[in-house]
Amino acid sequence: MRSNGWRLSSASRNPTLEEFLHLPAQEVYEQVYEKQLGVSLLLNGTRRWYIANTFDQPPQDNAYFPHYLETVLEHLGHLIQMLSEHGIYRVFMPVYSWIQSARHPTAYKYLMKGIEALTRHPYLTNIYREYGYRLWFYGDNSFLPPETAEVLGQSYHFHRGTPEHYLYFGVDGGNPYNYSLRMAYQFGIQHGHPPTWEDMVEMYYGDRTMKRLDILVGFNRIYSGVGIPHLLEGTDRIYTTVVTPLTLRQDSLRTILHDYLYNRHDVGRDYKDIHPNEIMRLKQFYQANQDTIIGLMRKYEDLAYPVAQVNWPEAMDMVLEPVYS
Repeated sequence: MRSNGWRLSSASRNPTLEEFLHLPAQEVYEQVYEKQLGVSLLLNGTRRWYIANTFDQPPQDNAYFPHYLETVLEHLGHLIQMLSEHGIYRVFMPVYSWIQSARHPTAYKYLMKGIEALTRHPYLTNIYREYGYRLWFYGDNSFLPPETAEVLGQSYHFHRGTPEHYLYFGVDGGNPYNYSLRMAYQFGIQHGHPPTWEDMVEMYYGDRTMKRLDILVGFNRIYSGVGIPHLLEGTDRIYTTVVTPLTLRQDSLRTILHDYLYNRHDVGRDYKDIHPNEIMRLKQFYQANQDTIIGLMRKYEDLAYPVAQVNWPEAMDMVLEPVYS
């Protein structure tokens, strides 16, 4: 691929965000893929996004659903391709939960069509093959229609030899804790001892070599257990988009990756040894945000929108290291 003039050796300093945004795709891939990151994306808000981009007035009927579904599946293919080209190793996408049964009947019908299409839509399957994916549907699918559950009850291999990437679609139709406890009970009966965490992960995801989730990309509000795959919580970094993550763009993905890779505290720090300028930044930051709350929403007639953001004092970027004589 053509370089834009940015090049970083493995021994160089960490790239700035601006440098990272302009790195050749292959170099980003190499930096990210070796870390075998697991990323979960909550693809909520797709109908809201579609309607906002298609209509100027509320739709008069449900005739838009076929085109809406096709649009979502094509954008999903673009998203998976971009994640692959940026070196994301394991991708998780929850696609069904117990609250889905309360949807409008037509919306529920097309949700089922969309879930079934995940294994056979031509554009998606071409992406899976090109990047060497293994597909797995995790969770209790007994709540789904039998014809849908049958489609999801197997592993799909679009790779030669070892998979290059893994894609997990979540179909937790019930309480994942009850489901996993039943699994643990059956394991104990069969093997005569309780399962380890690795045993549970293998039963749930078909692979005991997995590690805990690294990144969750949510939508519209701050999430916890809803978007974090069961049994994989604990080390996740949560980001939230205002527009559905289905339409995540390259610069946004790279911004998330740069933040995850390089903007981290030293967990072993001793506060006696931190730089004096950090004390001044803390003072300014806390004074400016004493009453700031992250995660608030504003409700209008029918929809709620995220509001408020952290106040960033400009003086924080002007703090200099004290000079001692």
